[in-house]
Amino acid sequence: MMDPMFRYFLGFQVAADRAGWLARQLPPVSGDLFAGLKPQNYHLTLCTIAETLAQHPFLRQRVAAAFASGLPAASHIPLGRIMSREVGAELTTVGSIGGIRHLYEGVVARLAAQGIEPMHRKSGLRPHITLGYGRNEGFDPVPVAWNGTPRELVLIESHIGHRRHRVLQRWTLEPPAQGAFAFMEDELPTPLRRAA
Repeated sequence: MMDPMFRYFLGFQVAADRAGWLARQLPPVSGDLFAGLKPQNYHLTLCTIAETLAQHPFLRQRVAAAFASGLPAASHIPLGRIMSREVGAELTTVGSIGGIRHLYEGVVARLAAQGIEPMHRKSGLRPHITLGYGRNEGFDPVPVAWNGTPRELVLIESHIGHRRHRVLQRWTLEPPAQGAFAFMEDELPTPLRRAA
């Protein structure tokens, strides 16, 4: 069986200014096989919904039909530390992910109505942002206190092995009931915030 060439997933993109900032938080990584992702490709995958040999001609329309009646409200994502993984580096969550789990379950329920099921979720939902791939010699965790709230859910077509992402469609999310609404805007101490 041939390996898939295209992967389709739903997730949240990191805003350009936050992606650049996040790339600068990644410590120097030792290892000939490690390669950092381009910051413009930083994203948090909610779920992969298809892997195909050729581009899928109708998936975007099916996903749009699933979301025609609306989406659950956005949720805060408590991102908290950059971790070395056996085959990469990622920004992981700290604390409760109950809100993002509720959003995930709402998205999955809407997809199910169109016969679309998430893939690769045997280990459960583990929100994170991949910063690089490949074996490395490891590094100590880097604390990064950053609460993000997504503005949009995006459907992305990934060209496997080429590190290219193409956004096929975006859906605006309603803000969470608490009121804060700025996905991947910094929650840094006041002196480090951008001037408004």
